[in-house]
Amino acid sequence: MATFILIHGAWHWGGCFVQVANRLAAMGHAVITPDMAGHGFDPTPIAHIPDLPTYAASARAALEDIEGRAILVGHSVGGATASWLGELMPERVQALVYLTGFMAPNGKSARDFVMTQTHLRHPAILETQGMLRVTREGLGLDFTKRHLIVRSLYSDCTPHQIEVALPNLIPVTPHVPFAAISTVTPGRYGQLERHYVECLQDCALPLPVQREMQAAVPGATVHQLDAGHSPFLSMPDEVADLLDGIA
Repeated sequence: MATFILIHGAWHWGGCFVQVANRLAAMGHAVITPDMAGHGFDPTPIAHIPDLPTYAASARAALEDIEGRAILVGHSVGGATASWLGELMPERVQALVYLTGFMAPNGKSARDFVMTQTHLRHPAILETQGMLRVTREGLGLDFTKRHLIVRSLYSDCTPHQIEVALPNLIPVTPHVPFAAISTVTPGRYGQLERHYVECLQDCALPLPVQREMQAAVPGATVHQLDAGHSPFLSMPDEVADLLDGIA
């Protein structure tokens, strides 16, 4: 059986994976769902998160503390943390899985795949920008634009799933994971088994952008889910089965 470290994305918290984690645990796997700095139960003020090592310290600690190796699953901007850990400690990583995640090549950041003039012309990304407010500390959600948040993050979720998720989102997510420049190298990160899970109905990270990143960092085995941006909520059975198959 494998050990999974499930790394959440922007505004979210480790507990967003609870349905997937429960299913993986029932299959016999060990599962860790850390809160990144400033998220969930982590009390770090957003203004006190200067870099990716600070932001992702809990995921690094989890990887250091386990016996053997782990499968890192990075959702959305959690992919930046997965890549960083893969380069930092490849000997502790069994595989990297990007669940509609940001997968940036050396010298690029997650922001380079959504915040350029070309990407901002994509209708889905343009609409997603409408739910955001930029602050000094990070990217804030405009909760008066509930319909945009739901359409971007939870387009295929049930009303109950949406009502569970929304109150748990933090108001501001730090700039750090979006702005961190990838330092992956062929000799370390490049030797790891990688998987990319495309979410075909994703409105926050549209399929063409997911595939642009795959082309920029070739070599991942590609899987598909007919899901929006948050399949850990909308189809936890399928996500757990997919991860079990990778293990």
